[in-house]
Amino acid sequence: MKLAYFSGCKIPFYMKDYDLSFRAVMQHLDVALVEPAFNCCGNPARNDNFEVSVLSAVKNMALAQTRGLDIITPCKCCFGQFKHVDYWYRTNPPLKERIDGLLARENLTWNGETRVKHLLSFLKEDVGLDRLKERMVKKLAPKKIAVQYGCHALRPFSVTGFDNPFAPRIFEQVLALTGVRPVQWSKRTECCGNPILDIQKELSLKIVKNKFDTAKQAGADYICTACTHCQMQYETARSEMRITGKALKTLLFTQIIGAALGVEEQALSETGRLPNDLFHG
Repeated sequence: MKLAYFSGCKIPFYMKDYDLSFRAVMQHLDVALVEPAFNCCGNPARNDNFEVSVLSAVKNMALAQTRGLDIITPCKCCFGQFKHVDYWYRTNPPLKERIDGLLARENLTWNGETRVKHLLSFLKEDVGLDRLKERMVKKLAPKKIAVQYGCHALRPFSVTGFDNPFAPRIFEQVLALTGVRPVQWSKRTECCGNPILDIQKELSLKIVKNKFDTAKQAGADYICTACTHCQMQYETARSEMRITGKALKTLLFTQIIGAALGVEEQALSETGRLPNDLFHG
């Protein structure tokens, strides 16, 4: 299977472990990644210039279409942006006409058939939980994990089609295959505070500190993220609030899945080291 890999803007520069572990998981699942010359998904421009935002996403989908490929991304923000743009493009004929005209200037067209997948939904729906479990060669320690879904993929369901926005299960279902134990956590679908970090820093950090505290109260040993901005927010909070010794550590779900698939640690982290009590317990 071949898919067009859309890393987004943040992962290559700020989250290289996410890129490394994502690629390693795909390789172990026999998925070949193709990397067209994608531009930004357009999400940062959404509130400044809606048309530019839509054009950015549609152009990427048109580039994938030229290769006959669907797009896969580990970034929830990019996934949500693509899904929203697909909806707006289909339901707003005047907008579609303007975007098609702008694409034509670059000798591009989009017929609307390119599908965009987040890695979690790909693992459940395309690979399948049974097949994924069969590919796992290592049982991880039964540590308790609080999952952080991220907002952009969940809402609204009528647009993203990702999972039940009020009671999602996909994240826990995938992780449970590895041997870890997802916990019931009241904050799992709530915002991490990252969208307001630049304009309301104090409130943003208060939100994420509350998430750290409640995850620990729920009995979690770790917090696991599947969203680029959520992972960055947790790391920022640990640094800014100097709570390194008190707050739970965060892990990328691709590192957990990769370890269970038998991927070497050097392929899951730049440092080549993962927590001993989970990965070597």
